[in-house]
Amino acid sequence: MALFIDEAHDLNGHTLIGLKRLMEVIEDGDGRLSVVLSGHPKLRNDLRRPTMEEIGFRTDVFNLDGIAGSQREYIHWLLKSCTKNETAVESILTAEAIDQLAARLRTPLQIQLHLALALEAGYQTGETLYRPT
Repeated sequence: MALFIDEAHDLNGHTLIGLKRLMEVIEDGDGRLSVVLSGHPKLRNDLRRPTMEEIGFRTDVFNLDGIAGSQREYIHWLLKSCTKNETAVESILTAEAIDQLAARLRTPLQIQLHLALALEAGYQTGETLYRPT
C-alpha cells in the first residue's frame, strides 16, 4: 500500500514522526506501507535536520526538475493548446517576448501566471495580440 502526500513541506515534525510510527505498526503486522512525500526543496532540508535524522535516514530524495531547459517549448505548447492550433504563436507573442519569459521563469505555474498577466496587460492597453488567421 502507498500513501501519497502532496505539499508535504507544510507538515510539522510530529506528523512526520507519526507517519514513521504508522509504517512501523503496519510492518509489525506483516504489512507494508510506503509513504511518498511530495513538496518543495524545503522538505529535503527539513529531513536533514538533526531532529529529523531518524526519518531523514529512511528517505530517498528524488529531484524533479520539471520543464527546466524547456521553458520556450512549454510556452509554445501552452499557446497552441489554448488556441487549439488555430493561431500561430508568433501572432500572439513576439519571439523576443517568448525568449524573455523563458529566460526569467522556471516553473509551469510561473509561466502560466506571467503569460496571463502579459496578455491581460496587452488587452487593457488596447494592444492587439490575437489575430485570427
